[in-house]
This record gives sequence, structure tokens and C-alpha cells, in this order.
Amino acid sequence: MPQMKTDIRDFMKYQYPTNLAVSPDGAYAAFAVVTVNEEDNCYDSCLWLWDEAKKATRKLTGGNKERNFTWIDNETILFTGNREKEYREKVKDGEEWTCFYTMNIFGGEAKLLAAVPHKVGKIQYQNGAIYAMVHEHYNKKEKDFEVFDEMPFWSNGIGIVNKVRDRLYRFDLATGEMKVISPEYGQVEGAWVENGTVFFACNVYTGVKMPEDGLYEYVESEDRTVEVIPQGRFSIRYACRRNGHVDFIGTEHKTYGYVENPELYTLTEDGPKVLCAYDLSIGSGCSSDCKMPGGITKRTFGDRIYVTSLVGTDLLLRYFDPDGTVHTEIGTRGSVEMFDIRGEKIWFIGMRDQGMLELYCYENGEETRLTHFNDAVLSERKLSRAEHFNYTYKGTELDGFVIPPVDYDPEKKYPGVLTIHGGPKGAYSDLLSHEFQFWASEGYFVFYTNPIGSDGRGNEFADIAAKQGSIDYEELMFFTDEVLRRYPAMDGDHLGVMGISYGGFMSNWIIGHTDRFKAAVPQCSIANWISKTNTTDIGYCFNTSQLGGDVWKNHDKMWELSPMKYADQIKTPALIIHCDEDYRCWLSEGVQMFSALQYNGVPSKLLLIHGESHGVSRIGKPNKRVRRLEEMREWFSRYLKEEQ
Repeated sequence: MPQMKTDIRDFMKYQYPTNLAVSPDGAYAAFAVVTVNEEDNCYDSCLWLWDEAKKATRKLTGGNKERNFTWIDNETILFTGNREKEYREKVKDGEEWTCFYTMNIFGGEAKLLAAVPHKVGKIQYQNGAIYAMVHEHYNKKEKDFEVFDEMPFWSNGIGIVNKVRDRLYRFDLATGEMKVISPEYGQVEGAWVENGTVFFACNVYTGVKMPEDGLYEYVESEDRTVEVIPQGRFSIRYACRRNGHVDFIGTEHKTYGYVENPELYTLTEDGPKVLCAYDLSIGSGCSSDCKMPGGITKRTFGDRIYVTSLVGTDLLLRYFDPDGTVHTEIGTRGSVEMFDIRGEKIWFIGMRDQGMLELYCYENGEETRLTHFNDAVLSERKLSRAEHFNYTYKGTELDGFVIPPVDYDPEKKYPGVLTIHGGPKGAYSDLLSHEFQFWASEGYFVFYTNPIGSDGRGNEFADIAAKQGSIDYEELMFFTDEVLRRYPAMDGDHLGVMGISYGGFMSNWIIGHTDRFKAAVPQCSIANWISKTNTTDIGYCFNTSQLGGDVWKNHDKMWELSPMKYADQIKTPALIIHCDEDYRCWLSEGVQMFSALQYNGVPSKLLLIHGESHGVSRIGKPNKRVRRLEEMREWFSRYLKEEQ
């Protein structure tokens, strides 16, 4: 069969495995597979099972809403959903209900175990009980009014969070008792139920929430919650007990502020002590629209703490010994997105060789691919491989990537698009991206890099506080020159620039400082640091940390670093894309930039996407992802192709 170029809707054909968990005896690996339902404009998900003895995969559920699950013994899975008509109707009427179901992996229908009047998030099982994150409202919901009396009052991807908390509940399967075990008014930021312990990080507040948490342990044998580390010093990302000591991964934000990488601590009689000053990110990864969030990224097995960690442009699996020494367990190029361990085997879902997510098993230094969900689709497509190279700017070696146009002829000229990641502490790699492949199929060079401020290279490299738009801008322009030198077929007179979040900020900034780009698409962007600080979910702590102070003490600096200050100098046609439920970079940012362009007579358009958040390009409703790409295609075609 002849291969076809990537189509704008190809992301709907992919299957996205996630939420991996292995049975207690290690005989089976269960996971969810997310697929796109184009007809209903949503994402479906069902549970699948890898049978280690039969070396085969089979589908477990068919309800299309099964994603959140846990093992309760070697042959039984418990998952959440709303299969019952009675509770589906209640949810439609605005009530919050979640049903718990059990299913035997060897056959039979799912059985309703219980229904609870809460919206339940992640669940974990241990010693006869389910530990569940529960979305709890302290204020009565009103149809026509919202009352805010704390900050943040909304949160990206969630909505209104004023007097709303994610609390940790314990559901006893034998008695049916369900009770909260986290403090009143506490937002549980993470819970780790494993090896007979229950630790959770909790942020208790009733006014302004700051980033630092407290660490708590629920002692099952005593049925009580104990404060392990008081709130106010650390942001805690993980905790466990090994060899009789409480160890945790956290950061004090003491040197690099809000974006500081965590370190490994152990709790001694004299307080927390650094066990490993790690200086790399843990649990993060590289940007791609070909994966779904979820799964285990940190856990303790034996006396080792295993974590996924971004090292350069690869997401590796590493572990800490009891003395804090760090080792790489799985270091193959690509990504280990999530994992689980039993005995000598490690199962993980990851991306290899610029392919899609699949399930793998790692044993005795060798990894084996177990699933092939996406082989058929990929084999039918002409994919252009991302070409990775290193270049040096002012003595620093940096990573650059170029995806040439599909079927490109080196003797011809092609337009190019510089794309800039978010963060700024984000990162790009050569992981498969549907969007990048789409642009390559449309006849564009796609080129991108990880400039100073990016993740994967430690705190000092990522530290760009109060320098946004300076050294990062210089590096991006140098990189553009470098790519043009390496790829003569790319037409330097027909270049576009685009980016999301911080990448949107840089797109706005670039067109306010140079006319070399003939079209721009800033998305979910930042136009004005002053307005962003006081309108967004993390602006009051992220912006003040990363820009040198608050709006009143640092007004002049914030304005100097704002693209809006330079908007009257812009000549580049720009398509502004924003979402009205983006609480990370609120709608006012896109509106300001669009209004400034219109006022100054610059060809411009604003695509406002209703009902979507900051992550629209990766997890937005399928039809909105398509429309976004259609608008971008028309814009780039008009200004980068029609004028050639």
C-alpha cells in the first residue's frame, strides 16, 4: 500500500496507552488505552491487559470510560466510572457521583461495588482499603454567581477552585466506611500509597496559597494522620520510608525560586538532611502531542527510589541508593513516560525510535517491546524524521532539531517554521509530534531548540529569571541562522514563528524586535507580565519569583519584559490563538496583543476557542484541535507560500 502524508486528523487514528500498573504477583500488566471518538468529540478509554505467561495483550473493558483503576489482588481490578443510569442522570443534573466497580481479569462482567457522592480522582489500594483523591466543595454551588475570597480562585484545566480542595479519603472495602484522612482546608498535592505506608503532601490554606506543602503520614495500624514535616519550607514531590527512615523528594525554592529542581532528603533527628543534591528535574518530560498524562513516575522498590528524570533531551529511568547515589537503570534514547516494577522486571510505557507510545518490559539490561497499537497507522504514513544536532553559542553546546518537509528536494526552496516550547522550563526532543509531522507534510521545514531557560540541564541552565526576551531571544536568532546555514533548501525570506505559553510569549517578543519572520502564531501566550501576574492561577507566585518581584515593586521591569511594550513596532502578520478557560495565561493576554495589532494596522486575527484550557493543543476536544490547525494552515499558507 502506498504511503500517505500526515493528515490533519491523524491524531484521531492513534492509540495512547497510559496509567500502567502491574499485578501484585507480576503476572499481568494493566493499562488504559485512550482513543479519539470523533463522532462524540471526546476521548474514550478502555482497560487492557498484558499476560506475561501468554505473551499476549487483550482488552478487558468496553465501556469507553475506564481509565482510573487499581489492582486489589492478583486477579481483580477496581476502577471508577458511571455505568449506572441512575448516577449518570444525577451527574447530568449537576451532582457529583462516582461509582466503584470490580472486575475479575479472567472473565465476567464488572460488578458495582459502591457509589459515593463525590468526584473521585486517582485511586490506590492497600491493605483492604482504597485511598482516593476526592474533589470537595466547601461552598454551596450557585448557578448565577461565584464568590471569591482566596487565591488562586481558579486553576487551569480544573476551573473554579475557590474553597475547593482535593482531599485524601480512605474507603474500607470490608465495612464500606469512607472517611477523609487529610487536614481540613488542605489541598493534597500528591499521595503515595505503597509498601505498607501512606504519605501525602498537603497545602492547608484559607487565604493565599503558597507553593510550600506539609508532609503527612496516615498510620494504618493506629488509624490516625501524623504531621511529618510542617508546612512552609518545602514543596514535596514524593515521600517514602526505606530502611526505617523517611526520605522525600522536594525543593525549598531557596536559590532558583518557583522552578527550582528538587533534591533528595532524608529525615534525621536534627531535621531534613540533603541525601542527594540532584539538580535535574524529576517526573517531567519533553513536549509532544502524541501522549496522554498519567501513570507512576516515582516509587520505591526494595531500598531503591526509582524516578523518571529528564537528562538532556531523554526521559530516563533512574534510581537512588540508600546513600543517595544516583544510577541510570533505563537510559535508551527516547522516553520512559511511566513505569512499574515487580521482582527483576520493569514494565514501562514509553516512546522509542521516534515512534508512538507502546508498552515495554525491561529485564537483565534488555528491553522488549510488548505492544504494537500504532504500527499499522505509522506504516501507512510518510514520516519525516527529526534530525538532532548540537551547536555552540557563546561557549555553550545546545540541542537543535530540524524536521525537513516530506519528500523534499534539496534543490528546491521551502518555507520554515520556528517553534518554541513552553515553560520556559520546558524541553523539546526528537519525540514524535503529530503537529510537527503535519507541518512537514504541508511542505515546511520545522525547526526547534532548547535555549537557555529549558529543562533537562540543571538549575543554572534553567535560570532565566528577569532575563526573558534577552539571552533566550539572542539564542533563538542565532539558532535560526545556524539552521539556515545547515539547510540551504530552507528559504530565509519565508519564515514563520509559533509557540504556546512561554513559546507564545517569545513569538510575541520576537515580532516586536525583528521583521525577519513573515508570519507568526502566538498561542495561549503572554503579552503583559503585569496583567498576567494578577489574573492567572500561578501568576502571583510564579511571576513574582521569575521576574524579580511583585507588580508594585517591580512594575518598570515587568513592563520592560512585556511584549506589549513593543507591540507598536510590530509589522509581522499574526494569528493570535487563545482559549476562554485558559487560567494559566488568561484570555486578556491574547486580547491585548490582538487589540494592539489591530490598532496599529497590522494584519491580524484572533481565534478564540471556547471551553478549552491551556493544554488545548494536546488534550483539547478533537474538533477544536482540528480547527486550530486549520486556522494555522491557512495563515502560514497565506503569508509563507502564496508570496513565494
